[in-house]
Amino acid sequence: MAKGKSAISKSMPKKGKSATQHVSGLSSAKSNSKRKEAPTKYGNLSRKQKQDMLDYGELVPRDFADEDGDREEQEQDIVVEEDLDREMDEDRERKERQFESTDDEEDEEDWQKPSAYSMLVGSLKKTSQHQDFYKKIQREQEGVEDIVSDDEELEEDMEQELDEEIEEEDGIEDSESEEVKEEDNHSDEDVVEEEEEEEEIGGYESSDDEEALKADLFESRLADEQPKSFDQKIALIEQKKWVAQAFEDEALKEVVSYTTEEDKSIKEVHKIESLEEAGVKERIANQWKKGNKDVVKSKKKLFTPLQERLFDHANHYRDIMYCNRTIDNAKAIRNVYAMHVLNHVAKTRDRVMKNNSKIAKAQKEDADIGEVRDQGFTRPRVLIILPFRNAAVDVVNALIELSGTEQQNNKKKFYDQFNLREEESVDESKPADHLETFKGNIDDHFRLGLKFTKKTLNIYSDFYSADIIIASPLGLRTVIGTDGDKKRDFDFLSSIELVVFDQANHFLMQNWEHIEHICDHLNLIPKDAHGCDISRIKSWYLDGKAKYLRQTLVFSEFLTPELNAMFNKYMKNVSGKLKIKQTYEGSIVNVIPQVQQTFTRIDSTSLATSDDTRFKYFIEKTLPSLRRSAITQSHTLIFIPSYFDFVRVRNYLKDNLFSHEACSEYASGPAITRARSNFFHGHTSFMLYTERLHFFRR
Repeated sequence: MAKGKSAISKSMPKKGKSATQHVSGLSSAKSNSKRKEAPTKYGNLSRKQKQDMLDYGELVPRDFADEDGDREEQEQDIVVEEDLDREMDEDRERKERQFESTDDEEDEEDWQKPSAYSMLVGSLKKTSQHQDFYKKIQREQEGVEDIVSDDEELEEDMEQELDEEIEEEDGIEDSESEEVKEEDNHSDEDVVEEEEEEEEIGGYESSDDEEALKADLFESRLADEQPKSFDQKIALIEQKKWVAQAFEDEALKEVVSYTTEEDKSIKEVHKIESLEEAGVKERIANQWKKGNKDVVKSKKKLFTPLQERLFDHANHYRDIMYCNRTIDNAKAIRNVYAMHVLNHVAKTRDRVMKNNSKIAKAQKEDADIGEVRDQGFTRPRVLIILPFRNAAVDVVNALIELSGTEQQNNKKKFYDQFNLREEESVDESKPADHLETFKGNIDDHFRLGLKFTKKTLNIYSDFYSADIIIASPLGLRTVIGTDGDKKRDFDFLSSIELVVFDQANHFLMQNWEHIEHICDHLNLIPKDAHGCDISRIKSWYLDGKAKYLRQTLVFSEFLTPELNAMFNKYMKNVSGKLKIKQTYEGSIVNVIPQVQQTFTRIDSTSLATSDDTRFKYFIEKTLPSLRRSAITQSHTLIFIPSYFDFVRVRNYLKDNLFSHEACSEYASGPAITRARSNFFHGHTSFMLYTERLHFFRR
């Protein structure tokens, strides 16, 4: 038989050689496949292999360091036909046994393909700065003791390298405060800011009082572990089972509170003796009297009565819709929410940096501090929506004064872009409320991010590295976009905890749909990770319950149906919400008109058909009656609040050849002047006039 084999090999000099090599390779491959394809039970895998299976869905390929050795074995293999047949039979039998194996033979720990979320978590753990620390925690949770192996030496080397990198970055080994580098979700834009934040970290190791922090409303309200009643309150909110209480307040006027359970403390008036006792950070409290001196004339008082009541409710993280804003109290209200915003941002950053210090210290001492969850998906925590750039200037000035920052980056650029140009002027003959609203730059398309450190305010910071976002409805809408847009982004709104709508009645004169669109995109789960450490994200963020802990502050001059809808639909704070308004007796009875006034009530079957019903009544009843009189036919002004109704009436008059002029907010100055002249001299019978035109031009 041996001769036969050699004869076969010699009689095929070319094909036989290649065939021999092929068969030899096949034999070697079969022997290797026996080692590779043999079923490996999940329980026989090492700890590292199990983790790789959970993270990636497959074992990480091993090093092919012995590849050369395997190749040498393949070259030395001798092809034997009996061995080849036997290997094929064994392979066939092995496959049959594999298909006939029962569930009892399998390991108790059946592996299932991990979900996309599990794979994302595994990927983030692999890239986390504290992955060694998280691995240690996971081993302790699994009850697995550390086993001395070659991998342990590698981990010790990696830890040693990590310590050396920290020492090189900080430069001073002996100072613990300078050994800690802030673990931020986003890279800083300036080296100065990085140094300031590192300095801040060291200060919290000895200065913070844990007991005082636990008693703080901020800590209890936004803690990772919410009380058991949290889910119960959410269920009551979704079922709209609010407990309403109406009461009178000397400073706030008429108040209606909505809570998930009866809360008599809302009616109580709490005197605030000092800002520190109210939980305001010391560096902000020290600036309050200086920033609020134009509002409170007395040096002995901290607040006006209105400020004290508003701050008390805001500090308890209740939603507030205040509809009594006026020119006189505008600055007082702005100072209150500016201090509340700064206090919220400072406490949030202090907590994060304190935990960074704890984690770094624990890593150095190889200690376990447990689970730390103190962040959201992204860094921005506060969103302030304003109608015009002049309002943004006032808010930024208030934030600069109350924060006490020594340096403001890009301050000149901000004032150049947001202040009124010198060649532009305001007509002083206009009413006081008009002059106050349009006193500066009234551009309604803007957005900017503010980032605070201990001594510096960075204006025009990137949204994902900012603490506060200030924007107009239009400026934010252009970034958010709509469904179908190729370029849109709203992940920076995923972790907003405080929203302020100032001068909300002016949004009605812009586009209220933008406000609803912004509210719809608040606190959504982001599409991208944006460098976040998922192990430190608070649980209620991951559960999609952030909107029930978000605080919303709305300040308006009056209450409208749109604001009421916003109050009912988007304000779902578990801490409760307040609607503050004032009833006006009206002044129409004091008006002595020169012409007859007639009020007509038009009934409609539903709100959806009210526009059609009103338009039909106008063209069938009102317009014919106006044409019967020679006086009304020649000098009739038609005032239309909605631009959509304006377009509808204008098109009807144009199609039916009515003599008319149309004036809207989109018309140019010369066109409006010509239309007014023609109407005044009786060249046209009707003039259409919109509410927005009256608001902007008066």
